[in-house]
Amino acid sequence: MPSVSTERSRSCQPEAASAVSTHFAFLLLRSFSSLDLCAALDVLNEANQFDQTPRYSWSLFSEDGNAVLASNGLSMNVDGPMMPVSRRDTVIVLGGNEYVKASTLPVLAWLRSVSRKGARIGAIGSAVFTLAKAGVRLNGPVSAHWVYRGAIAEHCPDLELKQNIFCIGEKSLTCAGGASTLDMMLQLIALTSDSRIANWVADRLVCSSFRTGQEDQGAAEFVHMRERNSKLAKAIRVMQSRLEEPVSAQEIAVLTGVSMRQLERIFKAHMATSPKAFYVKLRLEHARRLLQQTELPLIEIAIASGFQSQSHFSRLYRKQFGVSPLLDVGIRRIDDPLPDGDCSEGARKCAI
Repeated sequence: MPSVSTERSRSCQPEAASAVSTHFAFLLLRSFSSLDLCAALDVLNEANQFDQTPRYSWSLFSEDGNAVLASNGLSMNVDGPMMPVSRRDTVIVLGGNEYVKASTLPVLAWLRSVSRKGARIGAIGSAVFTLAKAGVRLNGPVSAHWVYRGAIAEHCPDLELKQNIFCIGEKSLTCAGGASTLDMMLQLIALTSDSRIANWVADRLVCSSFRTGQEDQGAAEFVHMRERNSKLAKAIRVMQSRLEEPVSAQEIAVLTGVSMRQLERIFKAHMATSPKAFYVKLRLEHARRLLQQTELPLIEIAIASGFQSQSHFSRLYRKQFGVSPLLDVGIRRIDDPLPDGDCSEGARKCAI
């Protein structure tokens, strides 16, 4: 998997090992990913087996102390409700599709108290939003799953969101989730204990090698496209980077390094559509994620997806998905003013 740019690689390099604690407190929010939790716990458990030394311990919390339902329907028991933690602990929040509703006032207040104590705080997947909403300082680059990145960026535009699979900072860590959770935890083992232990754990988990965090989330998405045609993958990357401010097909061709006629042939051969139609589809899918994951007014979602007219956006949306934007998720009061919430102790705002 190719690495990202030099600037991004430097910005997401892990910090010193001394900043990471040996006790982990996992806060499970509703619809969390059980894969993320199991990947994290299995790495810690295997690390303790290296020489039978209990290097790591962990606790599972939920907001009220009751079992939490994961996104796959698994009910996970916890050790109790949100409890005080030591400044030497690392708190990791696991989020899911219901991250806005799961970011309740008690959860936000607890995270603020954890942050004030100086504990390291992490987030996996959509839980980045919850940390930002709580006002937790996430200095430096932040990783979030690509499915949620657009919605999080709209809520909290001041976050330095990166494409990296994970980012480890001095007092924070963020991760896209899924397979990258395993990579991040192995990297933490290498930082807090020894790279030999991390490699041993990777072998035990039949993971031939683990990624460093410099890798781009989008790399895996385009592996099959690069196999089809490298110019196709490059063109789609250009489109994905310009969802809010679309560029012309001619400009995409120039940035891709092909002629307009070649670009048309590539998309017809590999995607059975035109570059323009594929670009519109990408923007509509982005809009659908914003519609499902946020409560932004429809006109703001349209603009964030590169459509200047709400009526034009609605027509294209209905044509693509067979239903109007409002009926797709249920009619909501989209014209009501949205309350603001601090995304940091500074001026950062979250519109929910």
